[in-house]
Amino acid sequence: MEKRARLPGMGRLESFSDAVLAIVLTLLVLELLPDGAQSPEQLLQDWPTYLAFVTAFLTVGVVWLNHNQAVSRIRRADPTVQVLNLGVLLGASLMPWPTALISAALQDGDRPAQIAAIFVFAIVTVLISVPWLALDLYLIRHRALLTSSSDESWMRKHAQVSAATIVAAGVSVALAFISPLASLILYALVVAVFLVVRLKESVTDPDD
Repeated sequence: MEKRARLPGMGRLESFSDAVLAIVLTLLVLELLPDGAQSPEQLLQDWPTYLAFVTAFLTVGVVWLNHNQAVSRIRRADPTVQVLNLGVLLGASLMPWPTALISAALQDGDRPAQIAAIFVFAIVTVLISVPWLALDLYLIRHRALLTSSSDESWMRKHAQVSAATIVAAGVSVALAFISPLASLILYALVVAVFLVVRLKESVTDPDD
């Protein structure tokens, strides 16, 4: 096993990123707050809000898990790595916006409003995935920034996940024209699969 030695500065990048993602998750919870007292029937009627929250929470959660794994493999963050990391955080910070749109559209909106909400959600996921993919490819080309030789393989696998997420976003938009609800459920299932895969990798990773 190769020793992971990170240079000063990576701790600041990791702490800043964790803080941003924590704030995003906190903002997502605000969508669950009711306007006033609600009966059990009214609580059940708010199921679109719960579904949108779970989907967004899982999305940001996978971002955090991936970020944690990626940072542990980066020895030094040059300006390009820092900018691409900001790009990932930019996309993640937007997640409360489509979450609120989807929640409102599924409850009270018509079909065009629901499709538009799914489209915004897909755009935000792409805004997360594109910088991720760029970061993975950049680190693959600049191996000196990685902590060990085995980390290049992880970056390649994660690049495939980032590309798959972009494809899933496109499929979700296409499906939204048939059923916006099915589109959101499909995306939630895709993110759940990515979460399980990441957890399995964390258990079997010999470098951890």
